[in-house]
Amino acid sequence: MNKIVLIGAGSSSFARQLLCAMFSYDNVKDSTFVLHDIDKEKLDFTFDFTKKIIEQENTKAKVIKTLSIDEALENADFVITAFTVGGMKAWEKDLYIPLKYGVDQDAGDTMGPGGMFRAMRDIPVLVSIAKNMEKLCPDALLLNYSNPLAPMIKAVKETTSINIVGLCYAVQYTVAQILGFLGEDKWISHPNENKKRHDIVNSKISKNVEFEFAGINHMTWITKLSLNGEDLYPRIRKLVDDEKVQKEDLIRLELLKTFDYFCTVNHWHLSDYLPYFKKNEELTKKFLPIRWDLLNLEREKIELMTIQMEDEISGKIKIPVKQNIFNAPKIINAIINNEKTRVNINTNNDNYVPNLPFASIIEIPAFVDKEGIKPCKVTNLPNACAALNKTNILFQELLVEGVLKKDLKLLKQALCFDPLSSAVCTLEEISDMFDEMYKEQKEFLSF
Repeated sequence: MNKIVLIGAGSSSFARQLLCAMFSYDNVKDSTFVLHDIDKEKLDFTFDFTKKIIEQENTKAKVIKTLSIDEALENADFVITAFTVGGMKAWEKDLYIPLKYGVDQDAGDTMGPGGMFRAMRDIPVLVSIAKNMEKLCPDALLLNYSNPLAPMIKAVKETTSINIVGLCYAVQYTVAQILGFLGEDKWISHPNENKKRHDIVNSKISKNVEFEFAGINHMTWITKLSLNGEDLYPRIRKLVDDEKVQKEDLIRLELLKTFDYFCTVNHWHLSDYLPYFKKNEELTKKFLPIRWDLLNLEREKIELMTIQMEDEISGKIKIPVKQNIFNAPKIINAIINNEKTRVNINTNNDNYVPNLPFASIIEIPAFVDKEGIKPCKVTNLPNACAALNKTNILFQELLVEGVLKKDLKLLKQALCFDPLSSAVCTLEEISDMFDEMYKEQKEFLSF
């Protein structure tokens, strides 16, 4: 019986989505599921949900809950990580302190001062988990969802021998959105309301669609897209003049107009990684007339999902066991059942994309079967697209070095290369912003 470990199981809505997909696969649903979190009350809630899904699906699965990381990891086959140190309290500081310096982040989880301090909180924990895995389950596959994704993966690869990939669903839903914009599939709006986020998680791409992509997490370029063998890019490039799409996605249309290719992730998120769209209030309103209050969306989602899961645990409503956009269950199924599957992964660049820096963390296609994950070599990205990726890679690589060395000066230097911060701040302001954030977040940091 395979042992699948979920670290951060107290994030019940995320755990629910993973488990609903996991139990849709034969053999996977008969595994031992180990739930770990540091919050006992939240862990108990996800445990009760998992017991209910096992009962509903009448499987041979077992579920174990534990507050001990060593107990969770011992002899594991798959480890899924989805956590953030400091939770909402730390995230709020990530967003609101930089605002005082003119740095307006919509997500604050990957680039910028928010992404930096999340990395400073989370990287030491993930590295510790991976080092424990070297002792307790050295052959296990680590599937990480925690942000900032690329720095987290790089830190583990630089300090341990653990097999790790990063997972994100932005590639799939971007392709689904493009098809919707072209009128070839359901229109999927950006998720500024929780009901719209449901459309994203459950978006599907039909088998007669083929696409290629490469780049970095949250800035991956869809380089080819065809439907029934027809190249869709001539039509995609005309979207820059489509008024309906302009209202939905002006930032990505601006990138399409300039760089010729459509990019992940959604326009709010993407705006955090670029210097062009938030230089002042006027520009921000032009390109983002509707803002993404992600922090409060997450708070609302937790409340809504808690109510739904309570009804599911009580048996009032049935748990919807079905596949969704998350790749971890697909990967585990492909390995256990030897069902060849194509997914997008974040891994180190072993010359898979020749014109992105060697050993940087890139997002590319991979095939998975019983032999494991096999990344695909991709032809060079258009050089301008690769160059935009490199602006983020430089920041992230300095960030990882600073965290691993516990070097605050190096981290402060890294923030000087962040595209959004450097677009609106002087070097002195960046230094002051870092110092204030460090002081206000000391309780969440390990150095």
